[in-house]
Amino acid sequence: MGDIGAVATLLSKVFGFVVDADGLKTMKREHQLEVIHAGIKVALDKGDTDAVDQLFAQYRELSKTSG
Repeated sequence: MGDIGAVATLLSKVFGFVVDADGLKTMKREHQLEVIHAGIKVALDKGDTDAVDQLFAQYRELSKTSG
């Protein structure tokens, strides 16, 4: 996944609570994908298209690496 810190910061903004970068990094890829997917749903609900675009990019990147 790209810069895990940047992803955690973006997820924190979308969710409205802190997402720990180290915790996110230690998750299995499957769980990272689930967290990012949840973030995409929340960002869509909020109408935050920039966050949706960024999270989808991370989701696609991570999906490629996980086969």
